[in-house]
Amino acid sequence: MSSNKLGNISRTLLLVGLAMLGSNATLRADDTEIYKSNSKPKVLIAIDDSGSMRDPPAGGGPPKMDTAIKVIGDLISDNPGIDFGLLEFNGNWPANRERPIADANGGRIVSRILANMTKTQRSKLLTDLSKITASGSTPLCESTYEAYRYLSGQTLVYGGKGAYYERFSRLGINLGFADILPRDEGAENPAGTYKSPVTDCNVYIVVVTDGEPDNDTDANARIETLTGKTCKTYPAFGSTFPVKNCLPEIAGYMANTDLDRDSTNGNQYGITYTIGFDTDQRLLQDAAVAGQGLYFTANSDAELTAAFIDLVRSIESKESTFTSPAVAVDTFSRTQSREEVFYTMFKPDQRIDWRGNIKKLKVATSGGSVTLVDANGDDAIDPATGFIKDTATTFWSPSADGAKVEAGGVGGLLAARDPATRVIKSNTDTAGALQDFNSTNLNYAAFGFADAAQLFTFFGVTDQAELDTLIAWARGSDVYDEDEDTVTSETRPWVLGDILHSQPLVVNYGALGSFTKDEPDLRLVVGTNAGFVHMFGNDNGDEDWAFFPKELAPVLRQRATNPVSSQHVYGVDNTPVLYTLDVDRDGTIDASDKDKAYVYLTLRRGGDAIYALDISNPGSPAFLWKLDPSQSGFAEMGQTWSRPVVTKIPGYKDSDGKSKPVLIFAAGYDTNKDATGVVTADAVGRGLFIVDAATGALLWQVTPAADSATNMQETGLTHSVASTVTPLDSNGDALTDRVYFGDTGGNVWRVDLPGATLPTSSQDTFRIIKLAELNGGTAATDRRFFNAPDLVRTKYQGQSFDAVAIGSGDRNNPNSTDVDDQFYMLRDTQVLPYFTEFVRSSACDTDPKTIDDFRCNLPLSVDDLYDVTANAIQSVDADTRDAAVAALGSANGWRLDLTAPGEKSMAKSLTLGGKVYFTTFSPGLDAEKVCEPTPGTGRLYSVRLTDATSDYDRVPMIECLDCGILSTVSLYFGEDGEIRLVPPPGAPPPEDQPGTCGNGILCPGDKLPDPYGSFWYQEEY
Repeated sequence: MSSNKLGNISRTLLLVGLAMLGSNATLRADDTEIYKSNSKPKVLIAIDDSGSMRDPPAGGGPPKMDTAIKVIGDLISDNPGIDFGLLEFNGNWPANRERPIADANGGRIVSRILANMTKTQRSKLLTDLSKITASGSTPLCESTYEAYRYLSGQTLVYGGKGAYYERFSRLGINLGFADILPRDEGAENPAGTYKSPVTDCNVYIVVVTDGEPDNDTDANARIETLTGKTCKTYPAFGSTFPVKNCLPEIAGYMANTDLDRDSTNGNQYGITYTIGFDTDQRLLQDAAVAGQGLYFTANSDAELTAAFIDLVRSIESKESTFTSPAVAVDTFSRTQSREEVFYTMFKPDQRIDWRGNIKKLKVATSGGSVTLVDANGDDAIDPATGFIKDTATTFWSPSADGAKVEAGGVGGLLAARDPATRVIKSNTDTAGALQDFNSTNLNYAAFGFADAAQLFTFFGVTDQAELDTLIAWARGSDVYDEDEDTVTSETRPWVLGDILHSQPLVVNYGALGSFTKDEPDLRLVVGTNAGFVHMFGNDNGDEDWAFFPKELAPVLRQRATNPVSSQHVYGVDNTPVLYTLDVDRDGTIDASDKDKAYVYLTLRRGGDAIYALDISNPGSPAFLWKLDPSQSGFAEMGQTWSRPVVTKIPGYKDSDGKSKPVLIFAAGYDTNKDATGVVTADAVGRGLFIVDAATGALLWQVTPAADSATNMQETGLTHSVASTVTPLDSNGDALTDRVYFGDTGGNVWRVDLPGATLPTSSQDTFRIIKLAELNGGTAATDRRFFNAPDLVRTKYQGQSFDAVAIGSGDRNNPNSTDVDDQFYMLRDTQVLPYFTEFVRSSACDTDPKTIDDFRCNLPLSVDDLYDVTANAIQSVDADTRDAAVAALGSANGWRLDLTAPGEKSMAKSLTLGGKVYFTTFSPGLDAEKVCEPTPGTGRLYSVRLTDATSDYDRVPMIECLDCGILSTVSLYFGEDGEIRLVPPPGAPPPEDQPGTCGNGILCPGDKLPDPYGSFWYQEEY
């Protein structure tokens, strides 16, 4: 068996384990709850040891028992993260058969499931497995019934029959069985009941057989009494007529009955998989369907391998999860995207150290058809799943790697690299200057500690030797022998951490050095939850350097220890932001020409800091600055969820009168909002900051704090602001004079930035106003905003306005179903900045719509917005349509109910060609089951901005089950001027979907106007 096949097979039971990951109650709410649980997966393998397993399969090859033992043994060896048990069939020789053995029905537990199996226990299990010999009957139903009694902690029925073999063996009587395996009495209590291995999660039963049931009727009456069902008949070995068999009924009962009968800890089920080896039976198929598992067939050793691989493919979407693809922009044409498309991914696990990767595909255009292709030029996206095909070979990969996280991509290259050759830096020198990441520089003085003891405590180690080992692990060395091969001088099996909430930042350096305009120097910058920021080269996928913020040191020990935990560990968990200055406008970023490239790093749940690095020279990063709440003026900063926006604003210029770049970002997230229940006021994160992009100097902020030279007080800001802010240039002068953002309390805010001389007079000219208040203060109306607003200038019924599109949804509680979330389009009719302070007059209360100052109408409420949920504007009845159009015209926008149970907006919308594209998430129907995956349903909608009508009759353009939280669609600008959409991975458009123009691509028909001008969807300065 090839190592590639072994790798695929190994993942089969890992995926079975992942199918058990669910949403246990956790200490901290966050959106990873749809991927994981507290428990280690448990798998009970029931292996057919009947006499026919001595034979080779019909297609030839070694004896079936040898093949089965080899494949199952590889699974047990290669998956230390899964706890296995083994059930063997009893002899089941009837009285009229040669060598009669009385009362030997069913099967017995020969190796109980042990929680957190040790190497020794796993080795013993493999030894037991190797002793199984082929002789006897095929009691499929009876043995599965005994598996049920074991899992549910009941008395033994057939499980003690192994003692019969033992008795004969002790007497020296040879019954023709070699190395008889006794039952595992450690699975039993003294009172004759089983010790159930079920704790807080499901158990998977995998039944492997090569034949029809034989001598398999003894449990039927028990199962019919237990389930209240009448069992069907199926073909049986040696019988002319079908024989009753209750295997589907007991499988279905286990899949729908709480095995531990304890209602206080959720439901724990037994899920049954069946594999027909050299046999294809309706009985096995029915059992897998009833047992909520899968049925596979195999007629050779190769096909048995393929059966396990097919099992992996059937649940592949749970093995790897993606964020939105990142598309590179051509810095020379400035009007089109490049062909490269980069996908980040992560692999959920029941342990802390989730793994990640980045893979590269390309866009191919031929005869108007556009598709994503792999390194071989073949279609790369599976139209049925929306994920990368298993057969695809992504760029940088030596062979087919598909959507597998731990194969190919930049992660595969990093795992194959000698850690000693890596360039890793940390901010350990004076004023945060970068130094090599090693034990010499990671000393207590660099952290501001008084002595080494404080340093060791911070890293979670006891002495310098442990710290040296941990640092070696962090660099990529297998010092803790993760692969258990006794070699600790090699590279770890996988080094790259999970990339959960971010996209890779594509930095185009243009024709730098030996690169050309046609083949420019592209680099990827990405942060991971292992705490590292990496730069990879597009040309070969190799890591150029990595940066580790020293403040994240505790992450290393947690990741290296890698315990089973429902609490994920976060590092640099947000998409980096880029600022570039191309002095001579030649499309190349060259530090020798005084060109600049700065990257800004935020941490999301990883912490409350922002880091700025100078990457003007791509091979030599330099530290610029760091901001955190300990610094003067930044006490309001919470967790840095908000990605900074690089822009220029009125009144901030250099000595030559040229506008200087600034960063605008929200104050952050307060973990107070992790709590369940209706929102309460926060203590941090309430506001907005503006800082100098090059120095980090504070220019202005708005928070609830008292007025000061740089702070404008707004006492109404009581909720943290986790989302990225959205800037707007009202008059086309390339300066941001307005900013919009939503807060976690369900409010939408507008900030006006006209005519100041920063930082001295901002408090006299800048303004803030609450545009909308959309949280109703009840459990059902507890709406929160985690996404940036989408802004578009448009008009409706002759009135110009700025449309503010935003959807509500609690990002940290994805499986909730108690809130009626909505998507909104707010009309802001004040299309220029407010230059005067608003003083509310009595006329506002008399008839606010007749007052010129739109602020009289604010804040807008849900009642001020027309309810478009019923889609009356597209009614076939003219009177209904006319009434709806009139009602919309007199409203201040519209609201659309997200009607699926628990449906919520989890990503920013995108408006193109007058249509808003937005995604939603709704939890899986079994989200309340603690041990089942709840990746939920993702939907992509397209509605017209002005009235929410749709070409799709308001049904989703894309709807995919079990695809998790979908990100924002990505734009792709073709050389033909057409604008195309790249949907989030796992969201395949139906083949007959209007606008589908290739696997993984949507073509809405919008084009850039001729001439293309300087359209540039990645803002640059």
